Amino acid sequence: MAKSAPHIYLSALPFAPTNSLVSAHYFSSFPRTLCVERGRLSHWPSSEMVISNVGGGVYSIALSLDGQRIVSGSSDQTIRVWSATTGEAVAGPFTGHTDSVWSVAFSSDGQRIVSGSYDGTIRVWNATTGDTVAGPFTGHTDRVRSVGLSPDGQWIVSGSNDGTIRVWNAMTGDTVAGPFTEHTRLVFSVAFSPGGQRIVSGSNDGTIRVWNATTGDTVAGPFTGHTDLVTSVGFSPDGQRIVSGSYDRTIRVWDATMGDIMAGHTHSITSVAFSSNGQRIVSSGDKSIHVLDATMESLITLTQVDFTDQSVINDDGWICGNKCELLIWIPPLHRAHLHRPHNIWVGGDYETRLDLSNFVHGRSWMSCIDSWEIEPLQQSVFSYSV
Repeated sequence: MAKSAPHIYLSALPFAPTNSLVSAHYFSSFPRTLCVERGRLSHWPSSEMVISNVGGGVYSIALSLDGQRIVSGSSDQTIRVWSATTGEAVAGPFTGHTDSVWSVAFSSDGQRIVSGSYDGTIRVWNATTGDTVAGPFTGHTDRVRSVGLSPDGQWIVSGSNDGTIRVWNAMTGDTVAGPFTEHTRLVFSVAFSPGGQRIVSGSNDGTIRVWNATTGDTVAGPFTGHTDLVTSVGFSPDGQRIVSGSYDRTIRVWDATMGDIMAGHTHSITSVAFSSNGQRIVSSGDKSIHVLDATMESLITLTQVDFTDQSVINDDGWICGNKCELLIWIPPLHRAHLHRPHNIWVGGDYETRLDLSNFVHGRSWMSCIDSWEIEPLQQSVFSYSV
């Protein structure tokens, strides 16, 4: 607050609950501040409660192609299948792994589930009965972080803490290709291209690579730009773009040689994926889910706006402009689930969207108040410098 007392008060005012005395008394006097379009509370929250009684931390989920079922892998070493409509358990728990299940995926026909575990093995399950169809596949010398099935269901790709990628026959467990060894640190995420001919990988070394799924040759990359470990990667439906998420708090979209940054979280990003039409990207992190507009036209449109997808919320809660200037102070309750310009939807306890159409800041910040109010307030408030 010492940096800009009046600035922080004006930033906080639009977030005051609609039925609060602060809002009732002052809000109408400041018509040219930001407006909370979605997520504004009606009353101050008296308490928050979190219920966590799921038997173990859930490390991975996947949706069946028909959208009817969800499979989850958990720290309790089990796999469970849930109805995507009712949330009821429809199969499981599947047991067999001897350590946390870090990655799960459905086959395209929904009949099988593949899982990768911290026990270093891969297993294939009947998605209805939980019977082991194939496995355990052994070969990795450390924890298995990520698994994926090829579109035809014939191959499994896996990435491991041992820094390698392997391709397996999904029925026999024989090694089809690999190990691919170009990453210098553990492999966090792997995925097949829509045609099944390429594999993309993201690593703790901060890079993304594209491989020939049969030979293991590097097709493209390493793509560099992330400043921290890459936690999740995936292909667009047409195979022309790759999306990646990182602990550096950014999402990047890449073609064969270059990428464009799309940010949307205030903390590390744990998972990203394209929608089936390639127009949107869903990402998770900071206890929230974000849906982003993935079209390049949309990316270009907003690059000149002060509040952009790249704007940083600093440790004190300020949204900063591209020159690190303070733009808006965001209350702690609204930071994690705050919409950025390309967010279509943000899932979380307090989804917040701002309307900046009347927002004034910088050298014009004093014009946010009705002119008749300025004179009596100048001595008490506006005498502070911004």
